[in-house]
Amino acid sequence: MNKPIVIAAAFAALALAACEREVQTVEWYKAHDAERMEVVRECKANPDKLSKTENCINAKQANRDIYNNAK
Repeated sequence: MNKPIVIAAAFAALALAACEREVQTVEWYKAHDAERMEVVRECKANPDKLSKTENCINAKQANRDIYNNAK
């Protein structure tokens, strides 16, 4: 295989891995408002790709829990 292609593929794999977030729990999102709001915003902006991810599910559940308890 051509060396530049291998190097480009390695960089692409690293870039994709860097984009992945560590999965956080509902309780964690309840305690971290800014991060929760950022994830919810990203989930709404790209629902086809992100809506089924654990972070979207957990951040949205944390939002529901917080706002339902505030009533």
